[in-house]
Amino acid sequence: MKRNDIGGVLIIFMVILPGFSAFSQPAQANTVLKAADYPFIAEWVKAGVEGGVPDTRRMKVIATVKPGDDLEQAIDRAAKKGRGIVLLATGEHILRKTVRIPGGMVLRGADRQKVLLSVKIHGYHFKTGKPRMTALLVRNARGTGIENLTIKYTDASFEPLDKDSMNTAWDKRVFHEKELRDTTLFVEHIWIDSSTNCWVRNCDLLWAGSDPLRITNSSHVSCSGNFIDRSYNKNDGGMGYYNIIHSHHVLVYNERIRRIRHFAIQNNSKYNVVIKNYLEVDINFHNDDDGYNLIESNTIRIPNWHSWHCFMRGAPNQHKVPGKMNILFNNDAIDKSGIKEAPEPGKVYVINPVWEGGRILTTDLPSPAGNTFYPVKIR
Repeated sequence: MKRNDIGGVLIIFMVILPGFSAFSQPAQANTVLKAADYPFIAEWVKAGVEGGVPDTRRMKVIATVKPGDDLEQAIDRAAKKGRGIVLLATGEHILRKTVRIPGGMVLRGADRQKVLLSVKIHGYHFKTGKPRMTALLVRNARGTGIENLTIKYTDASFEPLDKDSMNTAWDKRVFHEKELRDTTLFVEHIWIDSSTNCWVRNCDLLWAGSDPLRITNSSHVSCSGNFIDRSYNKNDGGMGYYNIIHSHHVLVYNERIRRIRHFAIQNNSKYNVVIKNYLEVDINFHNDDDGYNLIESNTIRIPNWHSWHCFMRGAPNQHKVPGKMNILFNNDAIDKSGIKEAPEPGKVYVINPVWEGGRILTTDLPSPAGNTFYPVKIR
């Protein structure tokens, strides 16, 4: 049995695939997959932290940080003690510069709703040539976790421009005009780069300067139980994304995502699994992914003021085509006009890998036995 990214247990039911071990659990129905039709299922079941996210309740607290303490110094001291948890006490922890979390360390809040990482960092759009800024950085790390806390950008005197109601009229300013009230708010909340077996779970990522979560050049990342809402910079030009770039075997499960520009999979990303999430934004195969990404059992509701449909690709004059075999299966997706996309349960749809034709193609591929491409039970 394998630990899951939300502290539960992953059980893979009798997965019959070449070169892949079979596991079983008493009193559970078996799922037998058709390896000849879908050999890449063997890759999807590997998505997320290898072996599952550790049960951090069993990990040692190596440092406790109170509001007003220097978080960076506390992490540096704790890192000398080895693997363990840096526990943030309840209250507001102000970040005025990027804090890097090393491998083997878990940054954990004592209470998700009562621990606030208050971001007061300033940065500029990447096209200025200035370095990309982020509140929390996980780079060249293995086994790093961020969990059970709230991150919010708090150094602007105004709120992000968006709408409270799903039915509010479309407004060009939200996604297609630059944020000019303050042009120094280009700051990510969390950036995971060149890392493996890391996770973000049970966090509120609010009012990001740009990307609330950015995953680049990484593998086996688990993201689960997070609430993502609002971004200051989400206009044209590559900002305000839940962003998976040059990454593989990322598992995105049970997320709630609202009022950002895109959920994007792009730039050679492959074997990522996006399952059982709630989104009020599009899932966008934005630019030259490597295909074989799974989008299954998600609920998508596009607000009237959003600029895209449920399942999208990049613009042909700016981006490259998506990869092959990006599968859409059993999603409940309704765009702002009330039209269901990829609507038929049990039918296998794919994102069109060429510009000619529609965004979504209906296939005659068989449904997998067990009615899922991700034969893993999460409990």
